[in-house]
Amino acid sequence: MNRTLIKQTRWTAILSSFDTYGYLTTSQVQGLHNLGGRRNTTRILNDMSEFLSSFRDGESVYYLNARGRKEIGSEKPQLRRTQHVGHTIMRNDVIIALQPEIWRPEYTIKWDNNAIQADALLRTKSAYTFLEVDRTQSMAQNQRKLDMYRALKDTGRWQAKNGPFPLLLFITVSVYRAERLREILSKSGMDAQVLTIEDLR
Repeated sequence: MNRTLIKQTRWTAILSSFDTYGYLTTSQVQGLHNLGGRRNTTRILNDMSEFLSSFRDGESVYYLNARGRKEIGSEKPQLRRTQHVGHTIMRNDVIIALQPEIWRPEYTIKWDNNAIQADALLRTKSAYTFLEVDRTQSMAQNQRKLDMYRALKDTGRWQAKNGPFPLLLFITVSVYRAERLREILSKSGMDAQVLTIEDLR
C-alpha cells in the first residue's frame, strides 16, 4: 500500500470517528487511532484542517465542517459549538475507555405518558448499561432522573423485551459529587455504579 493510500485510509477513518462521536479532542483522536505522540496527532489534524472546525476548551476540540461531512457522505446535522460540548466530550471519554460492543447516544425510552433519555445506552456481552454523565446538574435533577429509571424498571416492560434491567452507570467530575450520588443511589434499590472520570484514565 503506497503512502498516499495509507494517508487517505487514515484520514477517512479519522473523519468517520468524528461522524460517530461528534466532538473529539486531540487526545481522544490520538487514543482512538493509535497516532503515537501528541505532536504527531496535532500535525495530522492540522493537515486535515480543510475538513474540520476546531476551538479551544482546555485542549483543542475538533468536529466535521461542511466539507468534512461531504467527504464521507455524512447524513448527520452540521454541528456547532454549544454549551453542551463539554458534556459530549466527557461522554466520549467514557465510551472510548469502556469500548462497548454497541452504544447509542441520547437513548430515549418512552412508556405510557413518560419518557427518559439516557446519555447513552451501552451493550457489552448482551448486558446493557444506561450511562449518565454528571457534570453540573443539581442533585435534585439527578434524583428526579433516578426516580424515572425506578418507575421504568417497575413496569417490567424493559425486562420483558430485553432481559435484565440495565446497570445505571453515573460518571462524574469529582469525588465530592461521586459521594453525593452514591448517597442517592444507596436508597434507590437500583443496580448502580458511580465513578469519577479520573477512575477511567
